[in-house]
Amino acid sequence: MSTNVPLLELKGITKTFGSFTANEDINLTVYPGEVHALLGENGAGKSTLMNVIYGIYKPDRGSIHLNGKQVKIQSPKDALRHGVGMVHQHFMLVNVFSAIENIYLMGEERGLSFIRKKDVETKLEDLKSKYGIDVDIHSPVEQLSIGMQQKVEILKLLYTGADVLIFDEPTAVLLPQECDGLFEIIENLVNEGKGVIFISHKLDEVLKISNRITVLTKGRVTGQIDTGDADKEIIVRMMVGEDVEIPDLEKTHIKKEGKTPVLRVENVQAKDDRGVKTLNGVSLSVYPGEVVGIASVEGNGQTELAEVMAGVRKAIQGKVMIEEQEVPTKSAKVFIDKSIAYVPADRNYTGSVPDFPLYENWILRNRKPPKRGPLLDYRKIRVQAASAMQDYDVRARSIYDRSANLSGGNLQKFILARALGKRPKALICAYPTRGLDIKATWFIREKILEARKEGMGVLLLSGDFEELFALSDRIVVLYRGKVVGEVLPEETSVREVGMMMMGVTADETH
Repeated sequence: MSTNVPLLELKGITKTFGSFTANEDINLTVYPGEVHALLGENGAGKSTLMNVIYGIYKPDRGSIHLNGKQVKIQSPKDALRHGVGMVHQHFMLVNVFSAIENIYLMGEERGLSFIRKKDVETKLEDLKSKYGIDVDIHSPVEQLSIGMQQKVEILKLLYTGADVLIFDEPTAVLLPQECDGLFEIIENLVNEGKGVIFISHKLDEVLKISNRITVLTKGRVTGQIDTGDADKEIIVRMMVGEDVEIPDLEKTHIKKEGKTPVLRVENVQAKDDRGVKTLNGVSLSVYPGEVVGIASVEGNGQTELAEVMAGVRKAIQGKVMIEEQEVPTKSAKVFIDKSIAYVPADRNYTGSVPDFPLYENWILRNRKPPKRGPLLDYRKIRVQAASAMQDYDVRARSIYDRSANLSGGNLQKFILARALGKRPKALICAYPTRGLDIKATWFIREKILEARKEGMGVLLLSGDFEELFALSDRIVVLYRGKVVGEVLPEETSVREVGMMMMGVTADETH
């Protein structure tokens, strides 16, 4: 890493929204050839700070310096002109256009002439070669994988001459092999003197790829450290302001011999909301006291599988068995009555009603809420909700707070508390930690393993491989709505599971 003039330097950046201070007196530097990781819990001010750098927000106080000179960045277009680019979580691409056409849209000229198109193509091919970015620049973006679309975004920024590149949770949507490819590209970028700001909740990849780490807490810098001097405990302590012991996620294996599956599906098929059949004959079992992880690229039937097994989506073929008794899938009532709990992927609208107070959200998916005669016993319901919120550290103003006012982590803890409150036989858990900060993630993972230890069967959908490998007793891999493999975490690797998710069978990965 160079110790010359920083490519980017922030001095005393402060940004407020009314009486709320999102960023307060933040100093940050990014040097040529450096990956600078930016960490913090949700709501810590990371996105606001990046939006200030990228010209979406204007700071109330402080200054931005590029290559030692103070600049005013008034818009994203201004940022690009100054050599600052950002790869957003949601890509800014026109799906029906190719990479060449998307990049041409960034220019001032009207109409795409043949000569101009060839110029763009030539420069993109040079950039691909220089930075090791392998992507088809002629194909419409909609025909490219998510990982390839991300490469187009990176090419866009390099084409504009960006020297500082901001990556906002770039691995959240990538397969393991795509993550490795991204890290290689970032390494090539910094080897060429670029500076990278890398935002992530995943400590393993931060420790792997970064040179320095800055931590934000409640809008302020609470720690900066060279990555070589850091470990997970130190980083988390900087983030939460207290000593935090990383939870022990060790599992003791449960013997299945002689046990009856709590949940079993045979040759289940189902359609998605568009009427397209995405589940194409899946059979699997979940035994008491085990976590069965489902690994799959989104859109390959895993969500429909979870919904069928939770009773909220009708199967068009096949059987669902609860303790070896077949149950109809046309209604969730029987699943609720037979003690099958469900934590849906969408916590905001499926898992809760945003405008309901928390105590009313507490009785969702509950066929027998407390009653006094024919009426709901709201006093008892409020007591139950308040007690669970205390046990699960759900931070809200009160049980009267609307669920829409809770942060993602607090709402997810509330939904999990509701699901586990009646000690169900099985738990269907879909992407329980997606978008959550580290502390909330660890809390939820611990609760899942506690449920397993108490004898509950758990079906876990997750896009986080660290989570799948840490929590699962078995991992079932889906591809195009079918099971293409089943593996034990201790006997496989992330790469092998990633290959199976792309349709390569378990035998072919060896």
